[in-house]
Amino acid sequence: MITTLTDTTASEVEKTMMQMRETFGATTIGRVLTLIIVATGDDIDGPVEAAVRASHEHPARVIVVDTDPDAASSGLDAEVRVGRDAGAGEIVILRARGEILYSLDTLIMPLLLADAPIVTWWPEGAPSSPVHDVLGSMSQRRITDAAACEDPLATLKRLRRGYASGDSDLAWSRLTNWRGLVASVFEIPPATTPKAIRVVGHKDDPSVVLMASWLEHALDIEVEIAAPGEGEADGPGVLGVHLDREDGTISLARTPGKDGDEDAIVMSLPGDEDGQHVTMPRRSLYELLAEELRRLDPDEVYGEVLAHAFSGIEDAAVFAGGKPDPQDRVLDDADAVAQAAAEDAAARLVQALTERSVAHLVVTGGTVGTKAAAALPGALRSALKGTATGNTGGDSALEGLHVWWGDERFVDPESDDRNEKQVRESLLVPLQEAGMPERNIHRMPSPFDGVSREEGAAWYGQQLDLAGGDQPFRTRGRAFFDVLWLGMGPDGHVASLFPEHPDQRETGASAVGVDDSPKPPSERISLTWPVLNSARHVGVLVAGEDKAAAAARAHGDIDPWNTPASAVRGLESTTWYLDKAAAKDL
Repeated sequence: MITTLTDTTASEVEKTMMQMRETFGATTIGRVLTLIIVATGDDIDGPVEAAVRASHEHPARVIVVDTDPDAASSGLDAEVRVGRDAGAGEIVILRARGEILYSLDTLIMPLLLADAPIVTWWPEGAPSSPVHDVLGSMSQRRITDAAACEDPLATLKRLRRGYASGDSDLAWSRLTNWRGLVASVFEIPPATTPKAIRVVGHKDDPSVVLMASWLEHALDIEVEIAAPGEGEADGPGVLGVHLDREDGTISLARTPGKDGDEDAIVMSLPGDEDGQHVTMPRRSLYELLAEELRRLDPDEVYGEVLAHAFSGIEDAAVFAGGKPDPQDRVLDDADAVAQAAAEDAAARLVQALTERSVAHLVVTGGTVGTKAAAALPGALRSALKGTATGNTGGDSALEGLHVWWGDERFVDPESDDRNEKQVRESLLVPLQEAGMPERNIHRMPSPFDGVSREEGAAWYGQQLDLAGGDQPFRTRGRAFFDVLWLGMGPDGHVASLFPEHPDQRETGASAVGVDDSPKPPSERISLTWPVLNSARHVGVLVAGEDKAAAAARAHGDIDPWNTPASAVRGLESTTWYLDKAAAKDL
């Protein structure tokens, strides 16, 4: 039985599902988990079919989230399947359009099974940090498939940086039979550590990379990845493993077939020239999913192998390295600093709007940051004059401009300590009057929103990722923001990343909740190092003699732990806007 709903709500979907169960005589008794499928590609039939088949082994409520962020209007359509059309479970397909995508968690909540594990699966576009994803954060198990992504190896590298216990990838599941076979032949007497190991497959295939990493990690021996030769099987995944021992070579090689239909492995042992055929067909999507659902405890071996395959980033200085050296603009006073920063930012934002129809600005608090924000609307009006963007007429010129915050004080939204309140009338209202939509103002949460500091940071990071920051934040040489402004404190802090403060060590998430700030108020939310370093142009706004010593230190080596201001660089430019007093020690 299938029911379709248009322009509906999550509560109406839940009500319809209950009515259908009563009509069909189905119950939720026996459902063992909720499986959320995030459909980021064109094909949802394949994953849904795999989930239906897997439900016979693992009865589940399957929620498919099919999103259209570019839709002209916002809304929700749904399709509910129960009974024979849903296998041994029930299926809800949610087609979310427009702004509703920014509240996927509240959309999903009413549909979750009570007191049952949650598994989230991305059949295609994997988030770089599944545990920080808006849906992944509520899940006990998070399944990705790097092989189905546009750049599989780059995806796997990002997954390593964002890895958390409970993550898994189907590129790893595809190796289960291979690992079992290799482990069994390894024990063939005399069981000795091989002198050399060669994995056959394409070096950019994630399963091949993980197989080589697993062997290296387990046996402490360097493993070679070799492309298939003439007459050997070709295609995706591992095609062979060769263990060179003192007594000869143990070879496992997939048999060449037609159209990728190879279903056997030839196992050759020392002294056995004929070889033995072992049936091992390529695993279907259903088999891979069923295996992942079979055990919901964390796969720690996968985490270890992933960490071995790709080195982590221990030093936050890496995020700022390899970029153009900062340039200085020394001006008379704080007002001149603010005006210069506003004019430069306006020119770059207008350029982005002209070239890409979208521009992302990060604003900062503090005296100079607030002055620069107040000067920006006028600078934008001047920069737009005579441009194609400014000549379009109406209020569309700033429709693609987005405003974010580098940090925020976690206090009441009407508190004078809030960075957002300080620029509300001087920046946000004029920009909205000029055509920037309210939805493009991305305020950081406050206690008034009913969330903790940590939850607020996680939510803000999720909004950044949903807006398109996910891959740029975790890929060297890519930028998301067009202009990022920072102030600097006398101690050298930027945003709310303070010298020698433990919260600045967080690099896996996009935003971090800061506790026990040395500068009141003590509770804050801040962007993290990889996010701050994902801007095309960075402007550091500094005024006052009390900041001269910190400015001088920040012009030295990149040292995020002791001098945070030294550790943020733009992909194209970094400009220090200083008044004469702040620049006196340079």
